[in-house]
Amino acid sequence: MFTSRPSDPTVALLWGDRWWIDGHPEPIVFGETGHAFKVLLAHFAEHGKPAKLRLIYQPPSLVSVPVQCPNGSRATLQAALQEEYPSIARAECAWSYEPIIGRRNETLLHYEPEPGLLPLVGTLREQGVAVEGAWPLATVLNLIPEDWPDTGALTVVAVADNQSAVFRHTSEGRREFQSATGVAAAELVATTVQQAFEREDAAMYIVSFDEAGTRLTTQVAGAEPFGRGDLTCRDVIRAALTLSLPQPNQLLPTPMRLTGNRLVTGLTTVVLLAVGVLGTQFVRDTLAQRDHAEQQTTRIEQLRAEVASLRKKEIEIRQLQTQLAAFTSHGRIGEKFLQSLAHRLPAQVVLTRVQANGDGFILTGGISGPGLVESDWRAWCGTLQRGKPLRQFAEPAGTPPGSDFVMKGIWQ
Repeated sequence: MFTSRPSDPTVALLWGDRWWIDGHPEPIVFGETGHAFKVLLAHFAEHGKPAKLRLIYQPPSLVSVPVQCPNGSRATLQAALQEEYPSIARAECAWSYEPIIGRRNETLLHYEPEPGLLPLVGTLREQGVAVEGAWPLATVLNLIPEDWPDTGALTVVAVADNQSAVFRHTSEGRREFQSATGVAAAELVATTVQQAFEREDAAMYIVSFDEAGTRLTTQVAGAEPFGRGDLTCRDVIRAALTLSLPQPNQLLPTPMRLTGNRLVTGLTTVVLLAVGVLGTQFVRDTLAQRDHAEQQTTRIEQLRAEVASLRKKEIEIRQLQTQLAAFTSHGRIGEKFLQSLAHRLPAQVVLTRVQANGDGFILTGGISGPGLVESDWRAWCGTLQRGKPLRQFAEPAGTPPGSDFVMKGIWQ
């Protein structure tokens, strides 16, 4: 079992309507998110304030969504995505994103539509709690598996009473996250487990926070594909302690630090002011700032154009995928329909043209020679209507035609 060192920060997970705190065996329910800080401070008043605190922040309001984006810095992504996600441009709203890997122009964006985390952290800091960082639950679930499959495809399912969360990493490198409460939480887990079992290239990991997770682990233990089922909240804490503060998935703004270089720069500026170079330096700074602003404006427009192009390509790909799925589906329908046409087809009936699409079919033909009896004609028509997919003639097929005929039908 993992045991944190005394020097390690304390980890507190806010998930849904409760806290899970390092060293405390049971979750602490707080109800509304606005009361979360009161419950946490009451816990620290009883058990002592930690020297450092790391928050895993996953209230119901936090959104995690895959996005197309340029491969750049936090400021670059903010400039490119703020039009579609306005809250990331608001200083009072927390947001972050998963590291952009390789040349992939996509990431998993985390943001809160309304302020929540920063007021919480501000209140904790005012009360003497040193919060050093905060991350979404998706970031931590991504780090829990230590034995990734060779395909890179895995699913991590976190389960607690009345709530669940799912992190997926596909073999193509796409990252996804979902969370739910109540009945939707059970449906999310059931769907995820079924999908994982239908794939042979993905491993599944279950993180149990309480008896609800333990029951799920027992139900799927021994099944394939199955990565690990002995993971608990302690593994979430272990993963949280490995997180790096400067990474882009950090939800809190990076504080300004007075480094040696900055100190030297500051002293140099004071000296220059003292010898009367303020006027020249001011002009230079103003011109440099103007040039920088113009470059930033140009770059923002370029990034927006890149994002628009990426989104257009994504839409085109999805449309092609939809058309391909429809084509494949229609192909299966047509194949079965052709097979049913030959069944019990009277010898006197000659089909000269067969048309079928996603809506229905048209049969064109005629009668060759005498001898077609009504019972054979009706039997063949009945076979066509009973086949799969089910069909219905636009007009009742009754008495055999005397010569040429056109039969129209639709899929039911």
